[in-house]
Amino acid sequence: MNQEQAKELHLLFFSFMGSFHAKFWRRFRRKKDFMPQITKNQAKAIHILYQFDSLTFTELGKLLDVEKGGLTTIIDQLEQLELVVRTPDPDDRRKYRLSLSAAGRTEMDEMFEKHQETLMEIFQDVDDEELEKFFTNLRYVVDFMERV
Repeated sequence: MNQEQAKELHLLFFSFMGSFHAKFWRRFRRKKDFMPQITKNQAKAIHILYQFDSLTFTELGKLLDVEKGGLTTIIDQLEQLELVVRTPDPDDRRKYRLSLSAAGRTEMDEMFEKHQETLMEIFQDVDDEELEKFFTNLRYVVDFMERV
């Protein structure tokens, strides 16, 4: 990769993140029933935990790009809301694993359905061929990012 490509990639990443937050994330959070008791970082944490069975603090911190002290505060608050549970790591007793509680998983199942409705609204006027092209490209990007 040369310097011009690196510059363009940097701009594309931040453009994508800005568009994602403006067009999707903010719209998800505007829904009246979007867990009003939680902060943006708490919402991001439970969305990530929804995708995984469990994660260590370090793994979740990297995915959120949050420092350990800030993450501890987020998890403590989510535990108080009974959305997240902390269990000892069976492979390393010095570590804990984080996962959604049964109530947290139920809450996220309901939220996921609402997100699907929102996505259907956002993409309702998009041509099927264009939508399939978007899916193909997004799948490729996600796969590529996991391989890098």
